[in-house]
Amino acid sequence: MNNIIITDLDGSLLSHSYFSFKQIHSDLINLLDSGTLILPASSKTKIEMEMFCAELGRIVPFIYENGAGLQNVHQITSEKSSKPFILSQAAINSQKIWEIWSEFVTEELKNQCLFAHEMNLKQQVDVFGLTGQKLDNALGREYSLNFKFYGNQTQLQHLKHILSTKNLTVQQGGRLMTLSGKHNKADYCNFIRTKQKSFGLEPFLVGVGDSENDVDMLENCDIACIIPRPHKPLLSISIPLERTIVAGNVAPLGWLEAVRKALSFNPIEETLCYG
Repeated sequence: MNNIIITDLDGSLLSHSYFSFKQIHSDLINLLDSGTLILPASSKTKIEMEMFCAELGRIVPFIYENGAGLQNVHQITSEKSSKPFILSQAAINSQKIWEIWSEFVTEELKNQCLFAHEMNLKQQVDVFGLTGQKLDNALGREYSLNFKFYGNQTQLQHLKHILSTKNLTVQQGGRLMTLSGKHNKADYCNFIRTKQKSFGLEPFLVGVGDSENDVDMLENCDIACIIPRPHKPLLSISIPLERTIVAGNVAPLGWLEAVRKALSFNPIEETLCYG
């Protein structure tokens, strides 16, 4: 069976404080060299994901802006002639999202929200933990908008209902909420399975995540790895315990611990001899 790790980044593969995976960089390379496919799936922008690939030193397929698009498709399909990307049919460009927000959301609910592009520089640095070009890359969103919500749960449910009627969804990430079209990180799981099987491969999907916007993705994989969050409760998902692995450490070491255990569940796993 072909190992494919679909992983969240911030707080799952990347550390909470420094957004780094330096401690496990060589382990990631060894996994890739052993034939395991690592597919990052994040709310990050396309350029941020490209920067991740540059830091990793490898071109890997990735899902960006919570499922708005899938890049480097040929790495999954093995079809050199295929388009290099897929854009979700549910994706809505950021300008249109803002127009819908401005027209249909009530003033009461708008007052409970502060969007990243409306924050001052200090607020942006504090919430993203980034500066300079890296901050600009995070703010350059094509198919989503980030915001902080200050209201109560009743107001949040009301907001989600209004947006849902306009084909928009709100997803909770680690530090911010993301407003986008009705797509998420799980949307490509069936595509990956279908394409792999068309080439005679039986994919074994391992999902890794830590936040609410990872739940659907985790539940659509063969094995779900949950990474603990500092000062927050452990993520809850609705799949059998035998398909769930909870890491004993935070990212990035917790990622490696959970993935190694998950890959051992592959019936014909032979890649754990690395490292």
